Amino acid sequence: MTSAGLQGIALATMVVDHVGLAFFPEAVWLRWVGRVSFPLFLFLLSEGFVHTSHRRRYALRLALFALVSEGPYQLFVYGGFRALPCQNVFFALLCALLALGCVERGGLWWLGGAGLAVAAELLGMDYGAYGILLAVCFFLFRGSLPGTVASLGACTGAYCLAHQGWVQGWAIAAAVPLALYNGERGRRLPQYVVYGFYPAHLLLLGLLRWWG
Repeated sequence: MTSAGLQGIALATMVVDHVGLAFFPEAVWLRWVGRVSFPLFLFLLSEGFVHTSHRRRYALRLALFALVSEGPYQLFVYGGFRALPCQNVFFALLCALLALGCVERGGLWWLGGAGLAVAAELLGMDYGAYGILLAVCFFLFRGSLPGTVASLGACTGAYCLAHQGWVQGWAIAAAVPLALYNGERGRRLPQYVVYGFYPAHLLLLGLLRWWG
């Protein structure tokens, strides 16, 4: 399976999750399916961090779409601005990318990565420190399927224990497509199409949920 395949699964399971949250809250299995999405996005982020030659542009794109997505996100979840900003997943991905930069430099820079994980938790970003820690693990165990799967299980288990709920435990199912990954890029959608899909579908679902 190419990274394009992982991207397609991540997008599809994300939509399933959000449709379930918005319109079928009693269908818990839709949320189970949706748990696969975030680990795959983090894995693709770690791969992108390694392969891109324009990391600053990568970070700026994430920051731009984080700002663009916050309104649609809060509309979708709360029906309007009712919480602290920095909650949508792009903020978590941006922090994860910056943490990878710190880890790659090594030494005291690891403290910067730890600080980003703490900030993600305190600011209420999507998934909090879990996203930063899992992205770092994917980076450190890159090329090792046992390490990737073990870190996915360990980080997910810790998240479930910390939040005293086991729905996120279904994220371990992401190990299946990760095990099939062949390291090739494939025919991926343009980045701006993928990034723009996130706020666009949240806006549509939010409008249908609250005003439809």
